[in-house]
Amino acid sequence: MIYSKNKIYNDLKRLFPIDCKDSKFCDLFKFCHTVLDKRIKKNNGPRILNVDNKKNITIVKNFSNFPKHGIHPKIVCEKIVSNFFINTPRWRHPNLQHNVGAGVNTTASVLYSLALDENIYNINDGLAGNVLLAEQVVSNILSELANLDRKGAGLFTFGGTATNYYALKIGLKKAVPNSGKVGIPKNLKIFVTKDSHFSHTVSADWLGIGTDNVITIEPNNDRTSNIIDAENKLRSSLKKGNIISSIIINGGTTYGHVVDDILAFVKLRDKMVKEFSLSYKPHIHVDSVIGWSWLVFKNYNFSKNYLKIDKIALEKIKQQYDKISEIKYADSWGVDFHKGVGGCPVDCSIVMINNINDLQCLSKKDDNVIDMHQLAPEFSLNSPSDYTLETSRSGGPPLAALAHLYTLGQSGMQRNLANLVEQSLYTKKMVESFEDVVVCNKNDNLGYVTMMRLYPPELKNNPKKNVEFIDNSQECIDFINQVNAYIKEFFTWDNKTRMMKGAGVEYSFSSGYITLNNGAKISGIKLYPVSPHFNKKYAKQAIEDIIGQKERFDKKIWSKK
Repeated sequence: MIYSKNKIYNDLKRLFPIDCKDSKFCDLFKFCHTVLDKRIKKNNGPRILNVDNKKNITIVKNFSNFPKHGIHPKIVCEKIVSNFFINTPRWRHPNLQHNVGAGVNTTASVLYSLALDENIYNINDGLAGNVLLAEQVVSNILSELANLDRKGAGLFTFGGTATNYYALKIGLKKAVPNSGKVGIPKNLKIFVTKDSHFSHTVSADWLGIGTDNVITIEPNNDRTSNIIDAENKLRSSLKKGNIISSIIINGGTTYGHVVDDILAFVKLRDKMVKEFSLSYKPHIHVDSVIGWSWLVFKNYNFSKNYLKIDKIALEKIKQQYDKISEIKYADSWGVDFHKGVGGCPVDCSIVMINNINDLQCLSKKDDNVIDMHQLAPEFSLNSPSDYTLETSRSGGPPLAALAHLYTLGQSGMQRNLANLVEQSLYTKKMVESFEDVVVCNKNDNLGYVTMMRLYPPELKNNPKKNVEFIDNSQECIDFINQVNAYIKEFFTWDNKTRMMKGAGVEYSFSSGYITLNNGAKISGIKLYPVSPHFNKKYAKQAIEDIIGQKERFDKKIWSKK
C-alpha cells in the first residue's frame, strides 16, 4: 500500500473526530463486543479462556514491534481483544467468586466510557464543566445515607488505598500543622487494626511515616478491634511523648466484613485528648470501602420487610447497618464503587470527609509554598485540584457512580446486597454436613464472604480441629501448619485441573486469613460472590465442585503421598 502524506493525515483525522455523528466509537465498541462474545461463548465461564495457551508466550514479542504505518482500527481492536483479554475475570458471572470485584452496571460503564472518550479532567470547572458537579452530587447522596448532621465533602480518587492516604494526610496536618513544609516528626505514630488491609501499612510507608511507627490494635474473638487494647496502647504511646496523628478502624474488612464499634473509638479518642490535654485530635478514619454499602438500608422498614428478605439474613443486615450507621461520628471514611455491589468500573473510589473544614488540611495553598499557576485557579469557581492528591482525575468515576446509584435506586441496591447475604448463609449451611470442611466465619460474619478450612482425611476427626483458633500450644501450631499445607496443595491442584479450564466455580486461596496471637496463620479458601446473577443454584454448584474435587484429590493425589 502507498502511504502518501494526505492519506496519513486523513487517517489521523478520522481517529480524532470532532463531531459525535462522525465518531466510530459506538461501531468499534460493538465490534469489540462481538469479538469478545465469540471468546466467551467458547466457554461461558468465569474467565475468558485461551484455546492455545502456548500463544501467550508470543504476545509480548509480536506486539512489541512498533508499526511504521497505522493499521486499520478494526484490525487493531480484533488483535488486542483476542490477545490481551485472555484469562481476564468476568465479574458479572455467578461462578466467579474469586475476590471482591464488582459486576459492572452497563449504564455506569457507558457514562464512564463517554467521559474517557471526551477526555474530561476533573481538575477544575474550566476543564470539567458541569461534570465536576457529579462528584458533589454523589458526595451529597452518601452524606445523606450516612445521616451526617453537618456539611461534608467527597473526593474521587484512584482506589481504596488512596482513601487511606487522604485520611493519613489530614491526620498529619491536624497533629503537625506545618508538616507539609518541615516534614514528619520521628515520634509520630498511627494506629491500625490487626485485620486491616495491607494498604494501611503501605500508606505509612509511602507517606514517609514509616512502618515502624504503625501500632496495631489486637482483635476480639469476633475480629472486631479490642477497645481495651487500643486504650492501653494509646495511653502508653502518649505517655512516651509520641504524637498520634491517625487511627484507622474497620468498616467492613476484606475477609469478614467486620465493622468496629465506631462510636466507642471516637469516645476513646476524645477521652485521650482530654486526659493528655492534646492540642489536636487524632483523626479517625473508617476503612469502609466495602462496608459502606449497608448504608443503603437507611430508613428500611425491617418490621414490614417489603423486599421479603430471608429472616436470618434480615437480622444480620440490621446488625450490620446499625454498626456502619455510626460512621457519621468518624472524621472520614472510604467508598469503593468498584467492589461488591458498587457496580462501577475500576477504579471508582471516593473518600468522604465528614467535616468540610478538614479540606483545608489538604490545601496546597495552605502554607503559601505551592503555586498552581499552571492551572490558572483564579479563573475557576470550583478547583478541587487544590485538595486532591492527583492533579489529573478522570470525570468518568463520579459519572459512573451517579449512574449506578440512580439506575438501581436505594431498593435495587438493598435487594442486590440482601441476595448476596442470603446466598452466603445458604452456602455456609450446606458446608455444615461435611466433616472435613469447616466454615471459619460462620457465627460472627454479617457479610457475604465464606471462608473455609479443608482438612485432609487423616486429620478430619482430630480434636485440634475444634480448638485451632484458641489453643496456643506448639502441638496445635503444628496441626495448623499441616492443614495449611494441605489446603494450599489442594487449591493448587484444583486451580490447575479445573478452574484454569473454566469448569465450575472459581474461588481463591488466602495464606493468612487470620494471624493468631501465637503467630500462627490460618489459611483458607475464600468464596466471594459479587454477581447480581448469583443464586442458590450457583451456591450449591460451588460447594459440589469443591467437595467433589476434594474427594478426587484425596483419593488420587493425597493418599499416594
